[in-house]
Amino acid sequence: MINEDIQYEVQVTNAYKNYGANNVFNGLNMNVTSGSIYGLLGPSGCGKSTLLHCILGTMTLDSGTIDLKVESLKDVGYMPQDLCLETELTINETFEYYGTLYKMNEKSIKTKKVELTTFLQLSNTDSYIKDLSGGQSRRVSLAISLLHDPKLIILDEPTVGIDPILRNDIWTEFTKMVVQHKKTIIITTHYIEEANQANCIGLMRNGVIIEEKSPQDILTKCNTDSLESAFLELCCNQDKNENHMAKNVPAKEVPRKNKLKKIENNIDFHRIKALFKKNWQVFSRDYMLLFSVIFLPLLQMFNFCNAIGNDFKNMPITFKNDEVNYESCKNFSTQRCIFDESFNEAMSCVVLDYFASQNYKLIEVKDQEAGEMSMNNAGNMAFIYFQRNYTKDLIKYINRDDNITEYSIFMHITNENFLFKNQIRMDVYKSYNHLMKTVLNNCNINPRTINLPVDVHTIVGNDVKIYTNGIIALFIEMTIFFLLSSFGASIVLTEKISGILNRSMFAGVNLMEFSTALFCLCTLILSVQSVLFCLISYVLFFNPIITSGLFLYSFGLLLSGWIGFLFGK
Repeated sequence: MINEDIQYEVQVTNAYKNYGANNVFNGLNMNVTSGSIYGLLGPSGCGKSTLLHCILGTMTLDSGTIDLKVESLKDVGYMPQDLCLETELTINETFEYYGTLYKMNEKSIKTKKVELTTFLQLSNTDSYIKDLSGGQSRRVSLAISLLHDPKLIILDEPTVGIDPILRNDIWTEFTKMVVQHKKTIIITTHYIEEANQANCIGLMRNGVIIEEKSPQDILTKCNTDSLESAFLELCCNQDKNENHMAKNVPAKEVPRKNKLKKIENNIDFHRIKALFKKNWQVFSRDYMLLFSVIFLPLLQMFNFCNAIGNDFKNMPITFKNDEVNYESCKNFSTQRCIFDESFNEAMSCVVLDYFASQNYKLIEVKDQEAGEMSMNNAGNMAFIYFQRNYTKDLIKYINRDDNITEYSIFMHITNENFLFKNQIRMDVYKSYNHLMKTVLNNCNINPRTINLPVDVHTIVGNDVKIYTNGIIALFIEMTIFFLLSSFGASIVLTEKISGILNRSMFAGVNLMEFSTALFCLCTLILSVQSVLFCLISYVLFFNPIITSGLFLYSFGLLLSGWIGFLFGK
């Protein structure tokens, strides 16, 4: 029964909630008096944390009402059951971060930090959260919930993992806060004897508060001197009482009367700055994340430029040149016209020199039969045979002489590897054009008059010499897109799963501020990576810069990264 003369900080009336077929609340009623410590007791999994989330507004009831005396999250301090703190920050940095979110000035943050660290025995405030013990981490979490001096303090099992002496000191401080500063504290715990120091105890079981009185009143009612015995007796009575059996949730939802006002939705640049600073500190100290975001993409870019799209080197090609000894072809050069009557040089040397310049490994064999037999070897890629009259037949071919009865050059290319075959065939075409250019330029004749009937065009522009030149920009764009999308998604998921995002939002952060701070960090990473990618691809590996303008290209990289960030987020 509710006493109208008593001021209640929190009132939950006829609350129902279920998860599928599992009823969490079955007409639950809860009354928390202002300026008191309310101990919410119950077995693990009975719905204590769910009830706190419904009070805070992060979960909704299926039916029922929740009335709060406080009107804003600014007046609420909440310590979740999980840690929900950035482990890469120090204790000092954690205080500074949440103090800024609560719009506290620097002096107030320092004052409260000294007060809370002294009270909670946190001596080395330069320690990282990840280096603290479980009990120390819980104490830091408790300190953050008390940092902004809230009116309503909600603590989900705050003393778990804390030694009994310090636990007693914490309860003494809670009592002092209630008496001297009129705070209202709701504490969930499964330590029954610990709740003796609370002003009121709510015993929760099977979705209802089965008893809600002071510890002494409960002991008197059950005629025992142990809360554990009293709780056991009340549980037995509940099982016998048919009126407390699980009920069906009403179909019609009853809205909450007084919703807890969230922090204003307008953007606060101090909070954005605090979020950005926190994100940067976490990013720069998480070496696995740093490697994944910075060094792994750079290694990927290096490997791509080094391994993809380049011509194969040192492929063995056997040859037999019956026109001239190969030793005579080395460092071959001629400026004479092939149509001069006194011309007696071997143009087969031009073809062989071209293949040598393309980093093929030329292997001379003793005759044509040996060359054809060499194609049975797995390591040999091609065999070229020049007949004794190669240069003379070349002159006839240029003059369109119909007396040519057979080809004076023979070539056999392997079919075992498509990539090898394709490269050699392409270089054969190029060697022919190179030969014609050499021959006809010496005779002041346009080489295009005798070129192959097929022109081999590059992908984009004359500067594209190899496959990598044409796709390097696309690869950079794709890498930046997926880098930013995966990074943004991982940060959001990590903060959401660990509860850090919810805790920051309890401190006043809205989604726009969170997104803006993360966007700024991603843009910084994007800018650095874009510069490094371009240095590797265009400076270190000499890929040509083929673009309509560097400004347009830079904007395209930024746009690709931003789209990736939005896609991942």
